[in-house]
Amino acid sequence: MLAFLLPGLHGNASADQNQQEIAATSYETEFIGDIDSQMRQILSQVSDTVALKERPLVSASQLRRRVRDDIPEFVGAMRSFGYYAPDISYTIHEDETPIRVVFQVNQGPEFLIQEVEVISQDPEWDGALPDPEVLGLYKGERIRSSRVKDSTRELDRYLKARGYPFPRSRVQEVVIDHADHSASIYLTFDPGPRAWFGDMEITGLERVQQEVVREKIPWQKGDEFSAPQMEELRRDLSATGLFSVVEVNHGHELDEESLLPMQVQVRERSPRTFRAGLGYQSDIGPELRLGWMHRNLRGRGETLEADLQLSDVERFLGVSYTIPSFMRPDQRLILKSGYREEYQDAYDSTGISATGTVDRDLTDELSVGAGAGYRLARVEQLGEKTDLGLLFFPGSLLFDARDNELDPSQGFRFNLRLTPFVDTMDLETRFLKTYASLSNYLALWPEKRIILANRVAYGAIGAEDRRKVPPDERYYAGGGGSIRGYAYQKVGPMEDGDPIGGLALAEINTELRFKVSRNSGLVLFLDGGQAYENSYPDFSENLRWGTGIGYRYYTDFGPLRADIAFPLNRRSKDSAYQLYLSIGQAF
Repeated sequence: MLAFLLPGLHGNASADQNQQEIAATSYETEFIGDIDSQMRQILSQVSDTVALKERPLVSASQLRRRVRDDIPEFVGAMRSFGYYAPDISYTIHEDETPIRVVFQVNQGPEFLIQEVEVISQDPEWDGALPDPEVLGLYKGERIRSSRVKDSTRELDRYLKARGYPFPRSRVQEVVIDHADHSASIYLTFDPGPRAWFGDMEITGLERVQQEVVREKIPWQKGDEFSAPQMEELRRDLSATGLFSVVEVNHGHELDEESLLPMQVQVRERSPRTFRAGLGYQSDIGPELRLGWMHRNLRGRGETLEADLQLSDVERFLGVSYTIPSFMRPDQRLILKSGYREEYQDAYDSTGISATGTVDRDLTDELSVGAGAGYRLARVEQLGEKTDLGLLFFPGSLLFDARDNELDPSQGFRFNLRLTPFVDTMDLETRFLKTYASLSNYLALWPEKRIILANRVAYGAIGAEDRRKVPPDERYYAGGGGSIRGYAYQKVGPMEDGDPIGGLALAEINTELRFKVSRNSGLVLFLDGGQAYENSYPDFSENLRWGTGIGYRYYTDFGPLRADIAFPLNRRSKDSAYQLYLSIGQAF
């Protein structure tokens, strides 16, 4: 049963009602009265009078028909947003040029949800019923037809999460009470048979072994059916990077034991990927990056990667090998080795390194890691050369709740790294290096058109003296990934005009990202920071600030970035601006 009160509607025309021919062929339409901007826009969208205004008029009666035909559409639109007693009238000013059509609209009172009742059609149902809020229906809020309709989907989702794969829900009745401007909603459902997970069928595998898929399944045969676990499996399989398509489905009927057959259908990605990138920073020059990946080396998702970076100040060649499901499904072993040369204003360094770490996923967002590594290097700073044999033990904690890794618009990311070092060539050289960063993202406008992005970072090295820490392990600030507007590594302790690095670091970055089209965007940013001589920041020492504007071109593999930045605390040796070109957001 659905009870409505039809509003009183009326209209008039200021010219002779018998006039059939009119000289003017155009008109304007406006909405006045007690109506908010959202409803005004909705009425404009459903109005034929507005939509057909560019079509020439033949007679006044034709225009009046358009206007009259709009009234039922307006009533339906306003009811769908919880206004069941609107007052709508119109006036057609035929004596004006162009003709002016005025709709007088008063929304009337809001009709609020007073009661929501969920009724099972199964007389043996003894399960818990969801609260109205779970279904998106809140008592005391204005009723909206779209939310009432969506509530049946939410009810089905609620039941599918509790062992019922074939529920059928519907809106049985909505009762509108005009006396107290309230609405009562009655939903019914047939839960269907209760089910338990049955046998799993996997199709589409070519090079990937079945165990890779089966070890990701979050349930055992015989466990109670739960649709969210199906989505969890789909998400986890997609995250491996092995598949371009992942579909997780279930059968249409239960077997004799009430077990529900399950199916996973996949399409494998090409196992090999080659990537290339170019970048430019005005203080460093051009940079070339090349990479190669084999994401399924031995059929169980093992990843072999090689990376090459070339620039005037740095050359790096590295190889990494990742073994997923190492000893347990939520754990992976990562082996890395590399050769690096650096020719910075702060120091020159040449070295090789090898690292092995084990990372474990504690939740979907939280992971931890620990391992060991060794680096042989020769570092020169201010004419003094040092040979190093650093043994280190990296530990990490990462909480990543961003909605998109390449171009996040909401959520946050926290990263913590703790690494003890000891120099095997000089056992008195021991220090603990700590680094933490927090980034958060907030959408300020619908459809992610404006994003506010913020980042803070802090680093500290526990050591008796800066000289006990190799120059290439100290903290430096300035550059495209730090404080834009200042040259790379040029913010912090200096000696004879060259940076020498510090034992502490503080950085703050904020960006306002505007999406101006599907592929283009603008960014306004402000960066600040400082590297400090001692292990604890001296906040009496002013931060260096830089600001600027950037352009983003959005692609499927991430945004292309172009930033121009200006130092706000410009020193005599600082350039007036810095230019940065790269792939990906600044943070």
